[in-house]
Amino acid sequence: MGVFKTSRLFYSSPALIDPVASDVVAALKTEDYEVVSQTLLTGGIDISITKGGTFTAILGMKTALKVKIVPQEGRIFAEAGVGLFGQQAIPTVISMFFLWPVLIPQIWGLVQQSNLDDHVIELIEQGIARHESKIEKVTLPTCASCGTVVKAGAKFCNSCGVQIQC
Repeated sequence: MGVFKTSRLFYSSPALIDPVASDVVAALKTEDYEVVSQTLLTGGIDISITKGGTFTAILGMKTALKVKIVPQEGRIFAEAGVGLFGQQAIPTVISMFFLWPVLIPQIWGLVQQSNLDDHVIELIEQGIARHESKIEKVTLPTCASCGTVVKAGAKFCNSCGVQIQC
């Protein structure tokens, strides 16, 4: 885990991003979170999550957990971290320029305390598992020696260097 981010790479088809993101949004809304999702030009989804005033009470502005679910080399990459939300972005940036040593640790402490970042990653994992059974499995070429997924047409394994048998 990074300083202010939790991320995970899922070895699943990027075709699952939309239904998984819909599941995550629905699950968080049933838990009384305010959730806004937006489709990205890259084919991914950006999800902003706040809860009834927990963050707003501390700062007087909307700051939240930002989640990105994006395709990455034929897989799904998910990242959850503290971000700015909504129309308060410019005032928040100005405030944070002066107060960031105090604000960022407080916000991150709240996110960590609620384990919201881990919860969202877990929801993504559950959604992938639920939807994987619905799509046709695509077998990726793997190295016979170490089992690492290799690019189609590769002559050697990037991990162990063994020649790939066609």
